Amino acid sequence: MYFSDPTGRVDVSDEIHDVTILYADIKGFTDYSAAREPKDVVAMLSALFTKFDKVCVQCSLYKVYTIGDCYVALSFYDKSRRDKQQEVKNMVNMALAMLQIIREVRQEIKFDGLDMRIGLHTGTIIGGIVGTDIIRYDVWGRDAIIANKMESEGKQGYINVSESTKNLLEASFPGEYRFVENQVVNLEKFQIQVPCYFLYANDQ
Repeated sequence: MYFSDPTGRVDVSDEIHDVTILYADIKGFTDYSAAREPKDVVAMLSALFTKFDKVCVQCSLYKVYTIGDCYVALSFYDKSRRDKQQEVKNMVNMALAMLQIIREVRQEIKFDGLDMRIGLHTGTIIGGIVGTDIIRYDVWGRDAIIANKMESEGKQGYINVSESTKNLLEASFPGEYRFVENQVVNLEKFQIQVPCYFLYANDQ
């Protein structure tokens, strides 16, 4: 992600609108790690995240970080050049590719319990650089929490999207995706309810 303006000043905080956020969590990882040698666990994660990172770059997305076996990404790379319609499509392509990659890795390591749960949500985030000696760009805000809930309230092997992401996809790419209602997620902290849906590409 680009943080510098033409004067060379580094921006350390942003409010970014209409951004699609991806949270992806590896399921079955605990069982896998308990049954394998540490070097095998690290090798599997390294191979998996390397493949994810490659797709992330190909789709012009920004990887925020990994936390353990959780992968977080934003739908844009350069905040000065935004196209929210293309960004959300790129993020869906990333999510679909991640599911394919986890299937391939599952076969390679011969562990049927390995899978992914992916959540997408489109909204507004606060982003910024935190830390001094070890710095990291991080994201906060209600919509970041909603994106996280889309993942946790999803299902293994599926992409769970919020209503705002669904509406943006339907308006921008009519007929390209289909959606199956999942549930309404209650966020008591914000006193809101967020409908969510499982997403499928129509060529699936």
